[in-house]
Amino acid sequence: MNQATYILLYGSIVEVPLGSTDRTDQTGGEGLSDPRPAFADRLNELFATIGHRDENGTWREFSTPYVARTISEDPAHDTSMSRVYLATLRSGSNTNPTIAVVRAIAAFFDQHRAPHDAPVTAAYLLGEDPQEIEWRRRLADHQVRTIAMRAGEMSPQLRRQVLRMLDVLDETASTED
Repeated sequence: MNQATYILLYGSIVEVPLGSTDRTDQTGGEGLSDPRPAFADRLNELFATIGHRDENGTWREFSTPYVARTISEDPAHDTSMSRVYLATLRSGSNTNPTIAVVRAIAAFFDQHRAPHDAPVTAAYLLGEDPQEIEWRRRLADHQVRTIAMRAGEMSPQLRRQVLRMLDVLDETASTED
């Protein structure tokens, strides 16, 4: 009897035999993780979260052909790409874009992000996001993790009160310095 598990992959349920070695995790070990590289995941996240309003006011994702054409027509750089090439980056079948391509993609999404959103950088697409690195560094402290875990169990109202208390403590500490 063959044993299998089912995973959700690109919106479809896929049967994966247990013990299968045709899927590897990001570190190259055996596992059942999504085979797409992190770059494709981050790129698809940008497509899903940064968009535009059409003439009817409906929010829309940018299409792959539109992004490729806009990048190719941008006079700020000499990078060009086809919609097919961008689609292969999104699917994860092409995993080695040049830094110029990564920068051009980041620039496109950075120019179209909402003003309150974090900047989109090549470092983010490559998995070298400085903010994530800083968060990991801070969360390495046991007390910080404990506070964060307890805050995660609080109601939104209680979290707002704790944040106000932290603001007061920060003000007090800055005036004492």
